[in-house]
Amino acid sequence: MSQARPRVLAILPALFPSTVIGVAKPLLRLHQDQRIELDLTLQFLTTRSAVARADVVVMCHTIDPQHAQILDWARELGRPLVYEIDDNLLTIPAEIPGLDYLRQPDRRAALIACLRQADLVRVYSPALQHILSEYNTRVELVSGPLDWSLMPATPAPRERSKVRLVYATGRMEDRIGQMVIEPLRQVLEAHPNAELTVWGPRHAALAGHPQVRQLPLIRDYDAFFARFAAEQFDIGLAPLPDDEFHRCKSNNKFREYAACGVAGIYSDMPVYNASVVDGQTGVLVANTSSAWVSAIGRLLTDAPLRTAIGAQARAYAADHFNERVTDDEWMSQIGPLAVARPAAVVAARAPIAPRPLATALGVARHAVRLSTKLGPVLRAHGASSVLRRVANHVTGFGQVMAWEISRWRLQQRVGRQRGRS
Repeated sequence: MSQARPRVLAILPALFPSTVIGVAKPLLRLHQDQRIELDLTLQFLTTRSAVARADVVVMCHTIDPQHAQILDWARELGRPLVYEIDDNLLTIPAEIPGLDYLRQPDRRAALIACLRQADLVRVYSPALQHILSEYNTRVELVSGPLDWSLMPATPAPRERSKVRLVYATGRMEDRIGQMVIEPLRQVLEAHPNAELTVWGPRHAALAGHPQVRQLPLIRDYDAFFARFAAEQFDIGLAPLPDDEFHRCKSNNKFREYAACGVAGIYSDMPVYNASVVDGQTGVLVANTSSAWVSAIGRLLTDAPLRTAIGAQARAYAADHFNERVTDDEWMSQIGPLAVARPAAVVAARAPIAPRPLATALGVARHAVRLSTKLGPVLRAHGASSVLRRVANHVTGFGQVMAWEISRWRLQQRVGRQRGRS
């Protein structure tokens, strides 16, 4: 018996930061390194034959009940399933806007079915690991991914008379940000050398402030993080409520700030205090207005401390959050699950063929189906919600097509190299 590179079918619900960062990019790297053969697709494009060709099926985040037959196919064909989740999607607080679809009973049932069927569940939070252990005995805690290739090789010099603070989030209806709005108003009044960048949402209490710069949300995560790294912020803010739902989040903000050498201030709760060493790789703060004012003021006035925290955080991130760690974790989980194939089958089976045209047609069909839902969404949530969703889908579909074309080019190049060997 011999084993070819594992064939991995990665099925995403859509392309958004957590699916791109946690699943698509590491598996694409493994494919490029010829450690796996990857078929990357979306739920609405998945076929039974694609599942049959796979050695391991990877799913992540939410499961659209319209496509729950993917689970049936994997079970019927005996294909092992790896499921990655970075949020507690089983318990969505009612006050969080825009997530009503995750509370639908049929979607929750599909999620639980996936959890129970999975041979392995990947999570980033000990709190989420504990909760999901009720549904699966093999829930593994993995380290957070970080793409260092997005960091500038040589940061451009910048003027240092201002201390640059940043608060960035993809939430446009940003209730969490309200935790730091009043502390920031006080800090900006007391420190005229402070400059705050709010990246994403608009908060009326800070709008028009002479020390506040507003940047629009960048939906393409790679483009966002590359620009974020180039900005060379001094202090980053990461507020987060300490409740069951938010304890299940990943420490993404710590990874971003640390990689960029930013001295971060983090809510003192399990998402951050499990990885941040207070006063060394960040500052942990109670979720009170006075505590936030004190912590921000301390870093604003203590440049050596800011610099030391930024440097130590970056060193920690380089050791703990990098492509090698992420990719090796994936391989250590995929490898043992991959089905061993007889040598004759290994030699005979064809490479996974990229399908740009088929993908384009599938995307077009799905776009038509989505267009029928615009009216109800418009009536229920308004024009801004419709525009956001359309923009998300357009960006996601564009990335799918770009990756299909990139994979085709990669396989052409590998084929030419093999022909010369």
